[in-house]
Amino acid sequence: MRYITVVLALTEDYIRSQSHQQMQESTNDPREVWIDGTLVATQEAIHYVNLLDDGTAVGIVQFRGDADRLATIEDENPEIISCTVTGGETWLAYLRYKPEAFQTTLFELFDTEAISIDWPMRETADGLQVTLFGEDAALQQMIASVPDEMDLRLERAGEYQPQMDDPAAQLTDRQKEIVRAAIAAGYYDIPRRTTHRDLATELGLSQRTIGEHLQRAEAKIIQSVIV
Repeated sequence: MRYITVVLALTEDYIRSQSHQQMQESTNDPREVWIDGTLVATQEAIHYVNLLDDGTAVGIVQFRGDADRLATIEDENPEIISCTVTGGETWLAYLRYKPEAFQTTLFELFDTEAISIDWPMRETADGLQVTLFGEDAALQQMIASVPDEMDLRLERAGEYQPQMDDPAAQLTDRQKEIVRAAIAAGYYDIPRRTTHRDLATELGLSQRTIGEHLQRAEAKIIQSVIV
């Protein structure tokens, strides 16, 4: 099993295109979130992203800054459908949003059976840093399939050794199944679009089991990130 760590960034031509001129002028650092001219939060890590069948995406992102202010971003940015945040100095945001076309293409590449993401991913000043692992041929195919509007820089490569500090790695298979179902069904949206009862019916489990698994999974993820 091999791994590669790459940095992906939009090409200069794509950034200069008319549809991205405003982004070029208003965004100096992709890790920073500005609302009404005020820096409200800085992204530290991306712990999960999943594309949904309706073309939207959900993600779990670690931030530092004003959690309460970021929670209002859906009112400021039409691309953000919902945002739920935890508390504390360093906190998680559960986001549902409309990805751009190149983002969808990129994550569809990542979502193949042949390769996997070693979470978390991180935004850097140079682009999105992500570590992928799988068979060498599959990794090479992924590199060759990166969208034309993106540049890829290879940082490291070698034999893959799993990182034990991955928050998702601490979850059981059943906890991952329930958390993914909850995210897809809108459990973390504001307002919530599903309930323990709905999830229990969908997965064929009791409401108590759903509640316990979600609570334990959330505790593991939050404690591993913040404590």
